[in-house]
Amino acid sequence: MTAKIIAIACSALAAATLSTSALAGTGVGAGLTWTFGGPKPVAGPALGVKVFSTDKQDKAAASLGVDYSFADRSFRPNVGVAYLGKNNVYLGADVGYSFAQQGVNFGVGAGYVDTKK
Repeated sequence: MTAKIIAIACSALAAATLSTSALAGTGVGAGLTWTFGGPKPVAGPALGVKVFSTDKQDKAAASLGVDYSFADRSFRPNVGVAYLGKNNVYLGADVGYSFAQQGVNFGVGAGYVDTKK
């Protein structure tokens, strides 16, 4: 029962994250994050999608996203900051909630973002 609730919550968060990209001036991206820390420290890769507060190149932005952590085998909603560079690349850091660890962990990542000049 708990697994179903978590799956539904993660699906709703992912849908909300992707639907907010329709707002003008937001950027959407996907990338790889390295997670670490938490109540039961487990480090490893996570793959996810993010929405950024701006879509302008060479700018800092706030981010909201959801990752799938391969180390924890669970979803990880997160909030953070990123630098949107040239060539549609972002570098970021975030704080997320690990459903597997039942606590907060950290992440550093990079990936593709749809930016404008």
